[in-house]
Amino acid sequence: MKKILIIVIVAIGFFFTSCDQDPITGTPNYSDVTWYASNALKVTTPTYTPAPTQIVAGKAISIYDLSQGALTHEWKISTGASFLLPGFKNASGTTGTVNDLTPYIDASKGLSTTDTTVFILFPTVGDYTITLRNTFKEKVTYNGSIPVDAVLIDGVWVFEQVFQIKAVTTIVP
Repeated sequence: MKKILIIVIVAIGFFFTSCDQDPITGTPNYSDVTWYASNALKVTTPTYTPAPTQIVAGKAISIYDLSQGALTHEWKISTGASFLLPGFKNASGTTGTVNDLTPYIDASKGLSTTDTTVFILFPTVGDYTITLRNTFKEKVTYNGSIPVDAVLIDGVWVFEQVFQIKAVTTIVP
C-alpha cells in the first residue's frame, strides 16, 4: 500500500512538472484574414458586387479585424461617414429612436485609421463604403461564403475588401 501511495505521488509530481508552456507573445508565425461586424457585411469580389448592407441613417456599426500576422492594417471610410469613440448607444428606449451620436465622432481619425476595432457612423441617407486593407508576408484567403484571395503587389500580399453600405430611413427586407 505504501509503494502504491509513493507511485501515485511521484506520478502526480511528474504531471505538474513535466509540461512547460511557452508564453503567447509577439507576432504569430502564420497569417490569416477575417473580421466580425455587428451587421452582416456582404463580401465583394472583382466579379461579384452584392446589394449593399442596409443600416438606418444615424446609426453606427462596429467592425473588428480579427486577422493574424498582418504586416499593416487600415480601415478607410467614404466621405460623409465618421469613426466614433467607444461608449455610444445606437438606439434609446423601447421605441428604437436613433440617438444623436455626433458627440462621439472621433475627428482625429478623418477617413482612415489603423485601429483594429472601429465604430462607424452613417449620419444621413445615402451610399457609403468601408474598405479593409491588410498586407501580409504570405498569401491569405478569406474563406467565407465567397472566398477572396490576397494579391501579390511588389513582394507583399495585399488583401483588400470593400463593403458597400446603404443608409436608409427604414430597413427593407
